[in-house]
Amino acid sequence: MSWFDKVKSLFSSDSEPSESAIEQNDVEQAFLNVCTNAGLGAKILDNTNAVELFKEWYEGDGSEEDILNCMRDFMRDHPRVNAKFQRVFKR
Repeated sequence: MSWFDKVKSLFSSDSEPSESAIEQNDVEQAFLNVCTNAGLGAKILDNTNAVELFKEWYEGDGSEEDILNCMRDFMRDHPRVNAKFQRVFKR
């Protein structure tokens, strides 16, 4: 499922999401905002599975500023993501 489908499903869900699901979606949305604001497209995010990897890896407050500040560490820990993200998130 592409990140666009995931975002789309957030708005079409009939059931009430759990609090942890809402928190995960907030982190996911903040990560997507950081990436798209930096110029990354859906193709790179899908090809690297970056959204899922980031949600599993991330332990922070979920703010876009905190996510942006930890991108270097995330890229260092995920070489495949680093290869695609390095042109956007300069070291």
